[in-house]
Amino acid sequence: MPLQRPIASLLASDASGIPFQVKVSVVPMTKALARQWHESVQPIVDNHYSHEGFASQKVRADVGWRWPNYLKLVAIHNYLTRMPGNASEKGKAMCVVVSKGEQKFPIGMLSLVPKLHCNVQGVERQRAFTWYLSDAPAELYEQFLRQPTIRGVAKALIDCTIQAALDEGDDGALLLHADPNGGRKLVDFYTSSCKMRRLSPKNGIVTAIWRRRRPDEYFHFTGADAQAFSALYDHRC
Repeated sequence: MPLQRPIASLLASDASGIPFQVKVSVVPMTKALARQWHESVQPIVDNHYSHEGFASQKVRADVGWRWPNYLKLVAIHNYLTRMPGNASEKGKAMCVVVSKGEQKFPIGMLSLVPKLHCNVQGVERQRAFTWYLSDAPAELYEQFLRQPTIRGVAKALIDCTIQAALDEGDDGALLLHADPNGGRKLVDFYTSSCKMRRLSPKNGIVTAIWRRRRPDEYFHFTGADAQAFSALYDHRC
């Protein structure tokens, strides 16, 4: 099911610094889109960025990622939701795409679970879960798309997770895992720019099976926080 209220435009700036809106679409991730990212975008990420600890390059968590594999992980998660005692529901994968001639090109990639049963600060309930998230680097716009960089794609993907939860009747409360390879820059993005709260190392296991360690790698919104974050995009035009 597509999102009921997807973001339809994001900002870029022209050569003079004047902002303008760029039309985008949120679409289900297909094998073809995952392969397109892996063949056209991932090499740019891998060639220009590195993980935390390599000072010679800029840092990104998604160096070496394989989106075709992450799309398969969603299918595996969905199969496991059939198992007795699994209190989570099926996940989704989606892309933010922009027009390139007659084609749609992915500039944002997301896997999510609208209702993941998880523990946050001692409260166990279903929450939206941002699983894997990538936004296209500036070099893609310069070298391949030949257009100004579209801003705010990562935040738009977080909003997609919230919207998926709202569409299923939840309050939008959200949990997100930040890959430690993204370093301090990624932590600052989620805490300072997105205003998310970081889980304590003493939070305990996040989910019963797969996420039992390092709770301080997770960030969250309450339902009210999530709805306030999404309200920033209420124009959605």
